[in-house]
Amino acid sequence: MPISRNLFSDPWPPLAYPDFAATQYLLQMSLQALGKLKLKEAFQPQWSGVLLWISAQGLTTGPIAYAGGAYEVRVDLIAHEVECVTSAGFSKRFGLASMSVAAFVESLFDLLRAGGVNVSINQNPQEVSHPIPFNEDKARRDYAPTLANHWWRILLSTQRVLHVFQGRFCGKTQPIGLMWGTLDIRSALYNGKSASPGANADYIRRNAMNAELIEMGWWSGTADYPRAAFYSFTHPQPAAIENAPIRPAKAQWSATMREFVFDYDDLRKSKDPDGDLLSFFQSTYAAGAACAGWDPNLMGTGRPD
Repeated sequence: MPISRNLFSDPWPPLAYPDFAATQYLLQMSLQALGKLKLKEAFQPQWSGVLLWISAQGLTTGPIAYAGGAYEVRVDLIAHEVECVTSAGFSKRFGLASMSVAAFVESLFDLLRAGGVNVSINQNPQEVSHPIPFNEDKARRDYAPTLANHWWRILLSTQRVLHVFQGRFCGKTQPIGLMWGTLDIRSALYNGKSASPGANADYIRRNAMNAELIEMGWWSGTADYPRAAFYSFTHPQPAAIENAPIRPAKAQWSATMREFVFDYDDLRKSKDPDGDLLSFFQSTYAAGAACAGWDPNLMGTGRPD
């Protein structure tokens, strides 16, 4: 059912990873299936073309070229429905509820075929431990509509602050969106120099980490870090970055993850959450840029001259 309360009343709603973990699994696998549809399009450097976009009601693939026209898949996290629309005028949807990953993917491709879109994807999940092919993942997975809605609202709020910060950067950027492999929203900033992705980098990393960058964003937690948190890292990691001063006071360096983190629950306690989050992005960028020797002129004011 649609969520009736005022969505504008709390832009930073509660989200505890232990409560959300089951819903997160279903969302991550389902959104990976959607994201893989975008792999049919021309490759864009550092995978910038495959992100899912945050919308006013959930997430969308954006238009995907097909047969001289286009189709789009939208995930509505207010009404909790998945909709396919095409440039030929087709529109149809199915409900999001507790189900298996296999059932979701079957419903998705039934929907696409009903719209005249005949495509296929690799059924293997990416960037997760113990992956189960989508069509073999038949265990029922819980879906909590309120928590899914909270997750999306945090994405929407994070995007708002990331847009402010990214607007200050004068170098190469990518559109802000959801990386469906790791299920995090992120902004990536580049100084124009190439970098090594590492000797043992896999196919995804070879094409994602082949340039110097500073990345920041938010994810809803993992089994290894069971808390939602904002993050920021610099690639390649410069010496002594872990000792750089950052803000706000609750933000810290994680030696395990080799990045700065700011727990979401700490942000929710702030009297100025947008301001504190912006200071986290700004200060961790400054730390990475200074330690890695980036051109200071890459950071501007975010205002037109």
